[in-house]
Amino acid sequence: MSKDIKTSIACNNIAPLEHLQYEITSSSLKFAIYANNGSGKTFISRLFRLLEHDDTLLIDEKGKILTDAYLTYGQNHGNFALKIIETKDNTATTKEDINIQIHAGAQPLLPLTNYIFHTFNQDYVDKNIRALDYIKDADDESMQGFILGKAHIDVSDDKKKLEELKKVGKKKQEEIISFIENYKTEHLSQIANITRLNEYKTLSPANVFGWDGKHLHSMRKSVDEYIKDYDKIKSVPENLSSISELTIPDIDDNKIATIKDMLLKAYTLSNFKEDFKSKIKRKQSFIEEGLKLSSPDNVCPFCERSYDEDALALIDLYTNYLNDQEATIIKQLDFYCKHLSDLITLLKELDKDSSKQIKLFNDYKTKYIVSLENEVLTEFNNTNAISYIEQLQTLLQDKKKNISIPLIVQNDLLENLKKELKNIVDVIYHNNEKIEIMNGKIIRISEENKNVRIDICKAAYNYLCLTQQKKIEEIRLLAVDSKKLEKEIAQKENAMRTLKKKEVANTIKQVLNFFFDGSKYTLDEDTFQLMFKTRVLDKGNIKYAISEGEKNIIAFAYYLGDVHIKMKSEDDYKKLFFVIDDPISSLDFTYVYTMSGIIRKIQTVFPKIERPRYIILTHNNEFMRILCANKIVEKRMILQNGTLTEYNTNYTVPYISHLLDIYRIAKKGQLYSHTTANSIRHIMETLVKFQNIELNDDGIEAYIQKHFEQDRKTYTFINDLSHGGWRSDDEPLSQKDYQEVCESLIQHIQTIYPNQITYCKKNS
Repeated sequence: MSKDIKTSIACNNIAPLEHLQYEITSSSLKFAIYANNGSGKTFISRLFRLLEHDDTLLIDEKGKILTDAYLTYGQNHGNFALKIIETKDNTATTKEDINIQIHAGAQPLLPLTNYIFHTFNQDYVDKNIRALDYIKDADDESMQGFILGKAHIDVSDDKKKLEELKKVGKKKQEEIISFIENYKTEHLSQIANITRLNEYKTLSPANVFGWDGKHLHSMRKSVDEYIKDYDKIKSVPENLSSISELTIPDIDDNKIATIKDMLLKAYTLSNFKEDFKSKIKRKQSFIEEGLKLSSPDNVCPFCERSYDEDALALIDLYTNYLNDQEATIIKQLDFYCKHLSDLITLLKELDKDSSKQIKLFNDYKTKYIVSLENEVLTEFNNTNAISYIEQLQTLLQDKKKNISIPLIVQNDLLENLKKELKNIVDVIYHNNEKIEIMNGKIIRISEENKNVRIDICKAAYNYLCLTQQKKIEEIRLLAVDSKKLEKEIAQKENAMRTLKKKEVANTIKQVLNFFFDGSKYTLDEDTFQLMFKTRVLDKGNIKYAISEGEKNIIAFAYYLGDVHIKMKSEDDYKKLFFVIDDPISSLDFTYVYTMSGIIRKIQTVFPKIERPRYIILTHNNEFMRILCANKIVEKRMILQNGTLTEYNTNYTVPYISHLLDIYRIAKKGQLYSHTTANSIRHIMETLVKFQNIELNDDGIEAYIQKHFEQDRKTYTFINDLSHGGWRSDDEPLSQKDYQEVCESLIQHIQTIYPNQITYCKKNS
């Protein structure tokens, strides 16, 4: 039979299957894969089950993405691909070409398939069988429909048109997926840790396809502009210093009010001579300090000379003057003059500090903290305030010259001064607020870095949605047209209909009958309840009433019954592709043979299947042997260490390996070895057991004596070697002796089973 089918399978970053690539050349799609536990066969069956488009396999009721568990540990992206090409009359036709891309945190976008995949694995059993206590729901909506028969109306043109619509839609879909992945690779892949963000996970094809055409993120910049911002932020020096905040000046309105009152009041002048008052006013502070230093022993604190009468008289005069009201008022006027001078000095210092502050703030927001680029510090303006203060100072100096003259202070001078000082305080306060925000961002620069990466992802989402909007809309319109055409085709084909529920029940009963011959378990067609002989098993007690192996048989029967639920028309049976993962768990050996027979004769269960297709996965060596030896499968593979290789069927029939060794010694001159005696014994035991079901202790010896009695030497050697007797240091058998023994054995098998020797000739 010609090998006209090529099947390619690939798994990348799917749990233990990190880099699996394998191509199968065959004449049918009947495969078996043997794998030990933990090799990844369950993941393969789960990937095929995704192709059944069951949304509950993608996300649970809490919103958790279930396919994240499929990914190899530490990986964010994986894929599964299957391609089947069939060649007929030198023309290659792609029968299936699917690719499932799995991204962490996002639902995979599942492709449409040409085949109808139906998967049996433990997940299927847990969800559809065990969770329902091994009872099928008779009212299940999925069983209420019909399977359409072949109508007498030709709908081939409509189907071709439908196929073309789907092909165009698929191509556009692939173009969008490719654009999204390339964009992420070219623009975002170099940004550190961006893939960890939830916002990055929204950049999946599924989310872009799901955009409602209205709601986007509110962004001020493009992706490229945000990336420039990110480059600035990531260059922030580790020791970047904070910006100092300005001290808000303490403006005492009471002092200004007091100044006004003193200027307005007319004070009484003292009786001292004018020239004396003039002299003392010039150095009143000095004199006050000097008098404080006067010692009790009448010694001058400066020249250390004793006071004479004139000095003492002068001191008394100074003291009397300073105690006078005029001197007191002048002292207060001097105090307020100094207060105003200090205020001017403070305003000038604040002006300088503010300039430095603004310059540094502008520098930081331009180079590093780009999120504050639109924030501006207010310029500091003290010109008017200083002018008003200087006018007050002039009035105070004028008052000192003659305290008896009231000086009028214009109201707008004081009000303007208060207003200017308040403006200065407000400017400092609001600037400090912005500086505090800036300093916080400097301290939390990693948060600033994260925020700009989030902005990059949001802007990228907007860009992808907007640039692909036209194609997405085209795909939606194609989908609408496809659904409309499908409905028209269905209406045309709706000439013959089969009730799904009836077909499901018939198949379940048929499969149960294969296993139990109708004597143990069957199904009530009306209630879909399991029956033991003639008694309906009560719901809730079934799991306790039947064995684990029987549960697995019932689950498999339900699985085959569910085939009809997937069928919309009779033509769909031609598209069936079974994926069966270890259906023989906990089965007795007799049932394993029955299971193998059902798979072999699957067309007996589903007569409308033209070419059976199935992939059987197992970790049971004996089941694999039965599948291979009985040609239930064409291609046999073994899955180990994350790779698929051809499965050596001799592993399942060691007798063949021993026979080949004996044949090569007899016919090819191969040297005997320490295993030759064991090979002879294995062959003899197999022949004896096959021809004599009940063996006694001398069964092998009797068999040798019966079939090799013509040559007593050969008989003795075979009997001795087959019993593995002890050997001395001397070699009792030569190479020639071994050849004679092996030759006798080969001639005997040639007589009774000639095809075995023909097989040895071909494979030696």
